[in-house]
Amino acid sequence: MGTVEWITIFATTLFFIQVIWLTAKNKLTDKHAFIWLVFAIGGVLVALGLPYLNDIAAKLGISYMPSLIFMVTFLLVLSLLIYHTIIISRHEKHIKYLVQEVAYLGKEIEDIQKSVGKK
Repeated sequence: MGTVEWITIFATTLFFIQVIWLTAKNKLTDKHAFIWLVFAIGGVLVALGLPYLNDIAAKLGISYMPSLIFMVTFLLVLSLLIYHTIIISRHEKHIKYLVQEVAYLGKEIEDIQKSVGKK
C-alpha cells in the first residue's frame, strides 16, 4: 500500500472519529451521522481500492483516474445538497405554520384577557 492510500485511510479515520464525537456530544443527530459515517467508510474503501479504480476508469474511457473520483464525489455532494435543501424547505413550511399558530393563540389569549377585564 502506497503513501496516498495511507494518507487517505488516516484522513477518513479522523473524519469517522469526528462524526462519532459530534454524535456523542449531541451536535449531530443519528440520522445525519449515519450519512456522514457512510461517506467516511466510502473514503476508506476508495483508499483500499485505488488500484481497481484505475481499471474502472480505463474501462469507462477516463484516462486520468482522479477525474473519475472527482466526478463521483461531485455528484455525491450535489445529491447531499439537494437532500439538505429538501429538509430546509420542509422546516421552513413547519416554522411558518408554527409562527401562525403562535400568533393565533396569542390573539386568543388577548381576546380572553379583554373579555375577562370587561366583566
